[in-house]
Amino acid sequence: MQSPQEHVIAVVGAGPRGTSFLERLLSHLERITADAARTRPLRLIIIDPAPHGPGRVWDPEQSPLFLMNTPASFPTAAPTAATCAQLPASSAAMSYAEWRRSAPGRRSAADAETAPGQNLGGEGDDNDYPARADYGRYLAALHQGVVEELDALEGVTVDSRRASATGLRPRRGTYEITLDDGTWLSAHAAVLSLGHVPARLNESAARIAVVAEELGLHYVPPSVPTDVDLDVIPAGEPVLIRGMGLNFFDLMIGFTAGRGGVFTHDPGAPAGRRMTYTPSGREPHLIAGARRGTPYRAKSVARGFVPDGVELVHFTDEAVADVVARHETVEFAAHLWPLLQRDVLRTYYRTLARVSPELFQTDAEDFLVEFDALLRTSRGGEQVLNAQGRRMLSHHAPDALWFDVRAMARPFADTIFDSSAQYQQQLQAYLEDDAHSSVAGAASPVKMAVGALHAGRLKLKSLISEHVISDASLVSDVEGWFEALVEGLASGPPVQRIEELAALSRAGVVEFLGPDPNFEIARESGTFTAESPWVDADPVHARWLLEAMMPANRVQLSDSPLVAGLLSDGYARPREILDAVGAPRAGKGFDVTEQPYRLIDARGEVLDGVYVLGLQLSSVQWGTAIAAESGGAVEDTARTLADADAAASRILTQARLSELSA
Repeated sequence: MQSPQEHVIAVVGAGPRGTSFLERLLSHLERITADAARTRPLRLIIIDPAPHGPGRVWDPEQSPLFLMNTPASFPTAAPTAATCAQLPASSAAMSYAEWRRSAPGRRSAADAETAPGQNLGGEGDDNDYPARADYGRYLAALHQGVVEELDALEGVTVDSRRASATGLRPRRGTYEITLDDGTWLSAHAAVLSLGHVPARLNESAARIAVVAEELGLHYVPPSVPTDVDLDVIPAGEPVLIRGMGLNFFDLMIGFTAGRGGVFTHDPGAPAGRRMTYTPSGREPHLIAGARRGTPYRAKSVARGFVPDGVELVHFTDEAVADVVARHETVEFAAHLWPLLQRDVLRTYYRTLARVSPELFQTDAEDFLVEFDALLRTSRGGEQVLNAQGRRMLSHHAPDALWFDVRAMARPFADTIFDSSAQYQQQLQAYLEDDAHSSVAGAASPVKMAVGALHAGRLKLKSLISEHVISDASLVSDVEGWFEALVEGLASGPPVQRIEELAALSRAGVVEFLGPDPNFEIARESGTFTAESPWVDADPVHARWLLEAMMPANRVQLSDSPLVAGLLSDGYARPREILDAVGAPRAGKGFDVTEQPYRLIDARGEVLDGVYVLGLQLSSVQWGTAIAAESGGAVEDTARTLADADAAASRILTQARLSELSA
C-alpha cells in the first residue's frame, strides 16, 4: 500500500538503461546531506517481466556461444574511471571489466562452452569479446547491488516486480500505470527505459508472413536472436537468411556449434584459414543474402574501442564550430563528411606509408607532407578531393590503390558472376582478406582507416544530439547512406566469427546469394525463392525464411501495448522532422523535451513526470543501442549515463519541491 506521503518513482524497464537510472539515483541520494535527506520518503517500483538488470537481450541464461561485439574494456552501465569526474559514482558502481576481474566464481568467456579459438587475435583479457550471457551476469550483479544500497537508505523503499506495463495515463497530478495482470499503480514520476520492444511488420514483410502461412511455409520475422527457436528447424533443411549483420552471426553459430559442430583452430595457418569445421550432421543448410552481398566486416584486434593511434585532425570541434558559424543550415554530406573523409584518408595513407614504404617511388614521408597539405588546403568536396588525391598518389606510388571508403560498402559493385560457385569462391577470398586485415591490427591501413570512420561516428552522435545537423540531412545523409556505411565497416563481429564463417563456407554449410538479392514466394512450388541479379544461377528454393535483424526501432510500428497505447491515447507522439523537400514526416522516436527527455503529448504539452531513456529517443539521438564507454566523456561515449543522471537529478528535485509545498 502506498503511503500518501511517499514520492513514488516507477522505473518501467529494468535492463541496462533502467539499471543506470537507479545507479544515478543512488549516487544523488548518497550525496545528499543528512538534513536534506529528511524529506518525503521515496518508493521505487521497478517493472520488467525479464530478469532485472540484464533484461531480455543480456539474459544470463542464453547460450554462451553468443558474443558481444565490443571488447570487455568498453561497456559499463555505471560511471567509472574518468567519467566519475563529471558523474560521481555511487557506492555500487562498477564497470563490466571491473566486475569480471573481481566477481568470485564467475565464468569467463574462455571458460564457457564456446567453440575452440574464442576471441582470436585478442591482446589480453580486457581486449577479448565476452559472451553476452557474461555481460548479463554483470548487469544482474550491478542491479542487485544498486537495489540493495537503495533499500538500505533511510526513507527509501524498493518494490521490484516481474511484470509488464501495458498502459500509462495522467491522473490527478500523478501517473496511473496499468500492469499486464490487470492491476495498476500510481506514481509521481515514470522513467521509460524500455529497450527493444516488439514491432509490427512493414508492408512487404507482412505480406510475406500472410502468404507463407497460407502455403504452410515458415517465416521468422525480425526478432531478438535469443527469442528464435532454432531447434524446430530440421537437419539438412535449406534455410534462407535475409541480412548479414550481427544477428546473422548469432543464427550462424547457433545452427552450427550450437548443434554439436566443432571448429578446430590452427593458429599457425594464414589468417582467414585458421578454422576448419567438422559438421555434426544436425546442421541445416544456410543460404544467406544481404544488399551489399557480404557480411559486416570484422573488428580489428588493435587495442581500443577506437584503435590506439587514430586521431581526428580535420573533423574536430574547432572545424565543426567553423562550419556552424559559416552555414545557416549544416548538412552532413556537404559540410561534415568532407572533414571526416579527410581523416579517413589521412589515417589510411599514414598507415600505408609506415607498413609498406616500398610502394613509394619517392620518400614516403615526402608524400605524407604533400598529402597533408592537400587535405588542409583543398577546397573541393569529396569528388574533387578524390581526383586530386589520385593524381598525387599516382605520382608518388603508382602501384598503390586509391582508398575509397564508400566503395567498401559495395565491394562487388557492377560485378557479374558467371555461377554461384564463382561467387562462393569470391566470398571466401573476401572473408580471408577481411580476417587478415583484422589480425594485422594497427598494421592494417584499411582497419585503421575504419577506426577513423568509427571515431567520426562517435563525434557525429554528439552533434546529432546537440541538433547541429538539419533534419533533412539526418534523413537523407546520415540515415540514408552513412549509417549503413559505418555499421557495415565498423560495427561488425570479432574476427573469430569471420574465421568461422569462412570455415563454414568451405565446408558447404553456408552458401551466399550475391548482392541485392530478391526474396519472394513462388506459389507454384510452394516455397520461398531468392536470387541475386549479379549472379548467373538458378533461384534458390526453401521452406524457411529467417530475418536476421532486430524488430524495427520506430515507435509508430511498436507492438508494445504501452508504446502503442501512449500514441493512440494522445499521451505521446512521434517527433516530427522535415525531409529533404521540406515535407513533415514522423521520426523514429518519441517527441521529447531537451535533456532530461520528457514526453510531449499529441497537443504539444509536456508530461512533466514522464522521462524517456534509450531506444525510443531515436528521433533526437543516433546509435541509441550502444552502451556507455567505461571512462568515457558524458558529452560523447558516456552520454547514456548523463541522460540517466539528468532524469534522476530532476526527479529528486521535484520530490523535494513537492515536499516543500506539501
